Amino acid sequence: MRVSGRKEGGETRVDPWSQAWERAAAGAVAVVDCGERIPCNPCEEACTRGAIEVGEDICAPPRFDPGLCDGCGRCVAMCPGMAVFLLDRSVGNGRARVTVPYEMGEEMRAGREVWAMDGEGKPLGKARVVGAKKRGGRAGTTLVTVEVDEGWALKVRGVRDRLITLEAPLEAEAEPLKEYPLCRCEEVSGPRVGEVAAEFASLRSLRRFSRVGLGYCQGRFCQDMLRERLARAREMEEGEVGTFRVRPPVRPVKLGKLGGEDA
Repeated sequence: MRVSGRKEGGETRVDPWSQAWERAAAGAVAVVDCGERIPCNPCEEACTRGAIEVGEDICAPPRFDPGLCDGCGRCVAMCPGMAVFLLDRSVGNGRARVTVPYEMGEEMRAGREVWAMDGEGKPLGKARVVGAKKRGGRAGTTLVTVEVDEGWALKVRGVRDRLITLEAPLEAEAEPLKEYPLCRCEEVSGPRVGEVAAEFASLRSLRRFSRVGLGYCQGRFCQDMLRERLARAREMEEGEVGTFRVRPPVRPVKLGKLGGEDA
């Protein structure tokens, strides 16, 4: 990676990522990958050396000075967005060590083989765990250090114990339901109505025979389904089948209410 620079007010400033890459050759250093303008500053509070600064505008993206970082990892554990990781290139031989937060249930131990993942959750390749420690007590965040190829060390944002592959679902054969209620009030099954619907010329006659629509709801829930069955059986449009004739009272009323309590 080449160290790039940009001019601000006549002064050339080194890109923090390039500076962190160079410093990582001597040991662990934090890399801040956060560009979101959201109210968040735990990383600034976690850094005791002042390497990370958000400032008075709590929504400003953090500014990071790798020259002040000692690689303690507090910012990695404290960042709620998992946008900070440690990079260590002192291993040599084209290898690098990356420390990322891990909040899953599986226990990570040195020597374990895991998958290194990028920021989009895609696997980069196999990695070997070289260390794991918990920061912040029993309920804290585990920092997992993996050794990876130096070529994709800056892409690692997390680790996963195993990959989950989704297989194509099997084609399900369409089977008609053997039994289901068409009218819950009178406990009339849908298939039974379908068997006899063709024998009736009107919705009212099918209603009287099947008793669908004569229950407590008076057809408010089952009239449309009964009309559909009859239209299908008689090869008619649903509008030609008609509707139930509703007589008052619309809702069932106790005789005591109609004739008075003493009736």
